[in-house]
Amino acid sequence: MSRGRLRQDSRLVEPGDVFVALDGVVPARGEWVADALARGAVEAWVDAGLAGVPDDARVRAFSPLVDAVGELASHWYGRPSEALTVFGATGTNGKTSTVQLLAQAWAALGRRAATVGTLGAAMHGDPLTLNGYTTPPVTRLHELLADFRDRSATHVAIEVSSHALEERRVDGVAFDAVHFSNLTRDHLDYHGSMEHYAAQKAKIYRLRGEPEAVAIGNLDDPFVRATWEGLPAGRERVGLTSAGAPGATIRAERLRYERDATRFELVTPEGAVEVATGLIGRFNVDNLLAVVAELRREGVPLAEIAAIVPLLLPPNGRMWRIQPDPALPLVVVDAGHTPDAMRQALTAIGEVGYDRVISVFGATGSRDAGKRPEMARAVEALSDVVIVTDDDVHDEDGDEIVAQLLAAMARPDAPTVIRDRGGAVEHAIRLAAPGDVVMLLGKGHEPMQIVADHVEVPYSDIETAERVLATIIAER
Repeated sequence: MSRGRLRQDSRLVEPGDVFVALDGVVPARGEWVADALARGAVEAWVDAGLAGVPDDARVRAFSPLVDAVGELASHWYGRPSEALTVFGATGTNGKTSTVQLLAQAWAALGRRAATVGTLGAAMHGDPLTLNGYTTPPVTRLHELLADFRDRSATHVAIEVSSHALEERRVDGVAFDAVHFSNLTRDHLDYHGSMEHYAAQKAKIYRLRGEPEAVAIGNLDDPFVRATWEGLPAGRERVGLTSAGAPGATIRAERLRYERDATRFELVTPEGAVEVATGLIGRFNVDNLLAVVAELRREGVPLAEIAAIVPLLLPPNGRMWRIQPDPALPLVVVDAGHTPDAMRQALTAIGEVGYDRVISVFGATGSRDAGKRPEMARAVEALSDVVIVTDDDVHDEDGDEIVAQLLAAMARPDAPTVIRDRGGAVEHAIRLAAPGDVVMLLGKGHEPMQIVADHVEVPYSDIETAERVLATIIAER
């Protein structure tokens, strides 16, 4: 890239860069501006009135900076989103799966796709580069889009988190279509209330587009439906349903759940077609409908869409199946960490009809503790055997987290408690018989576990399950 980069950390500034003094976890400081200029920044963008800013011609003041930075970043990088087809997905659950499935579909059509989200950011098929965010900061997001454009990408799918909507991380991005999947409890440690959380999610339909982005929504969710129906009459909208909601443009009907496939009739204004997918559960059908909506918006024929759907695979750690031998129990790894995500995952497995459902789960420390009782009750109600373990405890007392989960259950003495997560996974798999399913809930694709005092240690549910199953095979 011929121009320098936009930096929100003065310590990363190199000659030719621009320092962007946005407030973050801590408010911006004037001395950071001086540091950036000393490191060779060609400009510094600041809030008017920021104290301690040096008197320097390279300083540009905005009132407020947050209102301007999205467009500034887009302009700095040559308005990359306007050269791309950009799809944005929000919702408490389903963002990662929708974005990754859409990228697979684009690739199957021969399009050069890229993704930005929880799993990282990359051109489809390349190793994902972790961001530390679901949606990166606004300057970094435009930089990524510029990089994708310069590498000849044509399509980009972005997970848009509620944090990103509140902090305006997607300002300046020209979206072609946006999708709102659902709204259930999460992140109240950050947003404070469901009302505020909902208000941030609803902003997805007000994001910039040229023209306005097509508004896609899951009409089976009451909040999404109300938000979608409240859009201006002239707004282009596409409603989705797998549960018979009226007014939907695209519908999944006659769903059948089998151990090797989920089958349904895909109904669109262009006709109906029978499709099958290896993805598990109604919620994954909902994710597929969002993919169908975007492909249809782009003019892909229904027959071609129906041929692509069976090719789509679950993203890493999302209802991820592990069963190296049919004589062993099925292990499913899922990243769902909200009450609704766990409920949907377990309901989906229950609809397939396994002999027993053995669930391993915990709760994240230093996060919304109010959802823990709901998680515990959902897992207890939908499992035959429950094993309570650690998730990421951060700086909380792990024993206290476990106690909170048990206290919410109707039979708090029934679950087995094994704080060591690897040990809990091994216990569950060895307890299971052929015909059973072991559900490993909460961690998904994550390669690390955060133990006491925020210390990260290498750990993977997927690798642990694969190792235990391989050991069982070797022991025969």
